[in-house]
Amino acid sequence: MKAQSTAIRQLIIAFVLFPILLMTVILIVPNLPESPWRAALAIVPLVPVGLGIQAMYRAISSMDEFQRHVQLLAFAFAVGATGFISCAYGLLQVLVNVPQISWLWVLPLLTTCWSFGLAFANRSYQ
Repeated sequence: MKAQSTAIRQLIIAFVLFPILLMTVILIVPNLPESPWRAALAIVPLVPVGLGIQAMYRAISSMDEFQRHVQLLAFAFAVGATGFISCAYGLLQVLVNVPQISWLWVLPLLTTCWSFGLAFANRSYQ
């Protein structure tokens, strides 16, 4: 259980750091002169994403089989829903000329769908 609480704490830190670093980079990078360092700085917000992935892996590894099953169901829902929404929006972009959106929104969409998937999976076992 200690490994899981440590992983959850690291995941929370990653969730807090990502938007802070993202907003900082969005404000700073466009004002910098062209240089290879500009691209390196632009991807700095991915550091907490990587730490979050590591924390999620650690948390799921420390779960029992039932909890892993619930996470798998939630993840399957998240991947399917994210794929469905992405394809639907892509078709609307091509065929109906809705505004283009950044790829930056895929990860928040996936994590939101995962949260809904967890709620559905947990409710089905109560």
